[in-house]
Amino acid sequence: MSRGGPASGNFQQLRVDVLDPGREPPDATAGRVLSAARRVVEEFGLRRFTMDQVARRGRVSRMTVYRHFPRKDELVRALLTAELRRFTTEADAVVEAEPTIDGKLAVGVRFCVEHLRRHPVLARLLRTEPEILLPHLTTAGGPLISVATEWISGHVRREIAAAGLQIPPGHVQPLAELLVRLVVSLVLNPVSTLDLDSDEGWDRVRALYVAPFVAVLAREVEPGGRAAAPATSGAAEAAAVASVNPL
Repeated sequence: MSRGGPASGNFQQLRVDVLDPGREPPDATAGRVLSAARRVVEEFGLRRFTMDQVARRGRVSRMTVYRHFPRKDELVRALLTAELRRFTTEADAVVEAEPTIDGKLAVGVRFCVEHLRRHPVLARLLRTEPEILLPHLTTAGGPLISVATEWISGHVRREIAAAGLQIPPGHVQPLAELLVRLVVSLVLNPVSTLDLDSDEGWDRVRALYVAPFVAVLAREVEPGGRAAAPATSGAAEAAAVASVNPL
């Protein structure tokens, strides 16, 4: 078996659970190799990706590439990890700038959708090699959905604690999972009745989907841990939304 290829012979075996944004960032030389690898994937995709191309683009020797990443699949995994780290860092900054819970969730969903739609590596793979990427986002997408759900759940729990809201813990993950699935759907199929290329379209996403979810979660919990009965009037629902997102 050559040093340049993954053991399986194709990239469909790449594990999603290696995408750990908490890992230490690479040193300067490894970062240079990863930048070169990113440019190679953007231009050639994964099937035509070679370590020689990475060495040429990074203006380093083949031995330097192999010293940091002994196998091609290890280099691709490291590239995906670096891209995820960049993505989550930027997303966290966008979310932290919003003052309300529903605002944080709404801008978070918007950032994720817009960032992933225009990401050059993701766009390239979806356009030219969908058979490699799509299983990780659809039929074999469980690990990715799980990792992303935990990431968003962490944000929601922190905001709940900061706001002093009484929300049953079991309600957080379903909300986070729905948001993850919404992002994946809008990235893979951007056609929508909402104009998601405009601020007005995203304002409607917030008003129609995100704020009502948060309002339901934020209703007072009765003694004994049971959720309060759902509001039955439009006025009550509006009051619940306003209590979460005062304007």
